[in-house]
Amino acid sequence: MIRLMLAEDNDIVREGLSQMLAAQVGITIAAEAENGDSALEKLQAGIAVDVMLVDWNMPGISGVELTRRIKRLMPHIKVIILTMHSKDEYRVQAFNAGASAYVLKDLEVEDLAKIIREVYTIG
Repeated sequence: MIRLMLAEDNDIVREGLSQMLAAQVGITIAAEAENGDSALEKLQAGIAVDVMLVDWNMPGISGVELTRRIKRLMPHIKVIILTMHSKDEYRVQAFNAGASAYVLKDLEVEDLAKIIREVYTIG
């Protein structure tokens, strides 16, 4: 079972993703965070996570900065950046920060679940 944390500041988006992804085979929602600070606090408190789905735009710590910190502190955690930004410059920043994948928010939930499984499996 893949333990997933969602870091998304929009309550409706976060709760919707949580419900839809929890219904997918092999994925369990280990935690949710409304911003980067909360996500880091939960990780440092010992919540076990395999993959994180991180929004690009969040108040406080951005998704890219959160990715950098996660990869520095807990390099075993895979990070997927979730965004509305389709420009290549954003994609490059995400991968330079250590993201394993970069996905747009208009993706179908089944496709997102497939990407989560692939990121987890690639190791």
